[in-house]
Amino acid sequence: MSAELPPDDLPPARASTPAGPPDASKDTPNAPKPSRPHTSARITRPRYLAVALISALVLGAGCWTEGCDRMRLYKVPAFYSGEPDRGQVINSSIKNDDDRARADALYQRFLEVAEQARRRAFPMAAATWVLGAALLALATRGLAGKANTRQSLIQVVIVQAAVVIATYLVVPDLRNAELDWELERTLIHQRETLPLDQYQQAVPMMQRARHVGVQTWLAVRSVGSALIVLALTRKRSREFFEAAGKALAQR
Repeated sequence: MSAELPPDDLPPARASTPAGPPDASKDTPNAPKPSRPHTSARITRPRYLAVALISALVLGAGCWTEGCDRMRLYKVPAFYSGEPDRGQVINSSIKNDDDRARADALYQRFLEVAEQARRRAFPMAAATWVLGAALLALATRGLAGKANTRQSLIQVVIVQAAVVIATYLVVPDLRNAELDWELERTLIHQRETLPLDQYQQAVPMMQRARHVGVQTWLAVRSVGSALIVLALTRKRSREFFEAAGKALAQR
């Protein structure tokens, strides 16, 4: 006789499940899983855009510093707190009495011209300072990949270039008086530190730099501003900021 298992020892019956389509992810372990869009790959910053944003930072720092110096020259309370006069402090380091007196005279002439040009120079100085601060803020946001930055940065860069050119054209007397003082100061310093033959060779070069240096720097700033705008208006730059805005909206 064959032994029969008691009912309690029988294995439990499996519950029947309704038939359905096979799960491809379970039946085929190597099947690719649905991929999610790679947001980071779409918002990769072009290298030229990074260079342009860093250049905008440099321009902003230059404008901000230049504006601060001019506002301090006109003793604007927010920028001037009664500190010693910068020009007098610089001239005081000149050892020779006659040289120091000549430098002081040129510096006083620069101050007189600055006061005469106040109505023209002060608005330009204020605009330069404001635009420098805006460039610093917008370029920093651009480097951080913040959306809604590109258009504002383009506009500020263009206005900054226009203000720099306007300042060059509107206050030539102030610029020339300052350059005369700076050139004399530099010549005195070179005469005190260089041998006579080297000093005589350096004088013509410094005089040429006094005449062409400002124009060269103006051209460099203008071309640099144009290149920054060009980089910001290229297709990949637009796509970068658009993708950054979409990524921010999805968070």
